[in-house]
Amino acid sequence: MRGGSNRFRIPGVCRLSIVSLLWLCAVCACAQQTPELRLNVMNVCSPGSADREEIAAALARIPAKPVFTSDYEVARGHTMQKKGAADWVRLRREFASQGEFGNVQFMLSSDKTGIDQMLVLHARDSKPGAMLQIALEQMTTAGTAAEVVAADTPPSRIRLERFGQPPVVLARCPGVDQTGYEALFRTAAERFSAYRNALKIPRVIGAELSRLGLGTTPQSVPKASKK
Repeated sequence: MRGGSNRFRIPGVCRLSIVSLLWLCAVCACAQQTPELRLNVMNVCSPGSADREEIAAALARIPAKPVFTSDYEVARGHTMQKKGAADWVRLRREFASQGEFGNVQFMLSSDKTGIDQMLVLHARDSKPGAMLQIALEQMTTAGTAAEVVAADTPPSRIRLERFGQPPVVLARCPGVDQTGYEALFRTAAERFSAYRNALKIPRVIGAELSRLGLGTTPQSVPKASKK
């Protein structure tokens, strides 16, 4: 010992204390950075007043009399899915005016669960909180694809997609009082019908369904009775 000092060290004790302190700080930091878990539950049968107003505003912005460019795209296919095979036809048109929506797409899909028609309008620009697209959907489990295309059945589901926010959905729900939403369903039906006519859906989609062999099964002929 020098200078009469009575201090002494135990090897490794100081180093162990520092390591333990750093580990404890890291644990505390991780606990503070645990992400917050949020659960969004959508009431598609009776959305709140704020969602109802947003759906109404989005429907009102859909051009009642669309004007398209001469460009168009038609596609059809047969796809294998987990629930089985599906046949589909898709039509896409671009809007001629530089409005809020850039293009519209109509798609029909047929599988063993039913026949689904969907009209989707895509917004031209996307920014936080703004609408990305609005979809009008009609699902049926009866009839052939050709019969569904020929019939002007109103949509039963409205879905509004927003940038950085949960979607807003309104759907027909049997047994639920939806009197306060009838105006929205009526506007959606008017837009759905107008775009089916503007896109010539019965003729264009009907021709593609024939190429896929959907709705072309000949009717059975009754046998003549024996005399």
